[in-house]
Amino acid sequence: MLRIVSLLKQSKFFTDIEVLELVNEEAVQALKVKATVKGASVLYITELHTSESQKYSYHWQKENGDVIIRWDNAPHYKGLKTFPHHRHEGNRVFPSHRITIEEVIATIKIL
Repeated sequence: MLRIVSLLKQSKFFTDIEVLELVNEEAVQALKVKATVKGASVLYITELHTSESQKYSYHWQKENGDVIIRWDNAPHYKGLKTFPHHRHEGNRVFPSHRITIEEVIATIKIL
């Protein structure tokens, strides 16, 4: 979990990084981060890892709240071949894979 925060801090694309929640125990690891992106957008990161499950959401939005891209594994698009992994672009949903923070940062760099 701390690796995600470290990579955000090392990147030059974020002007402010706020750790909203951090739990780093043997049975559960949880992280919530708000990272301000240069150019007036925000990346919200949620990771929850237990022995039974791993949940994640990387939610990148404009300052006004409009979704740019969100990657997550909430189990609500069972028809996708990559279920439960998917990404939202605006109001559209697409298949995706278990994205990494490195891939999210790379996407932010090019868009």
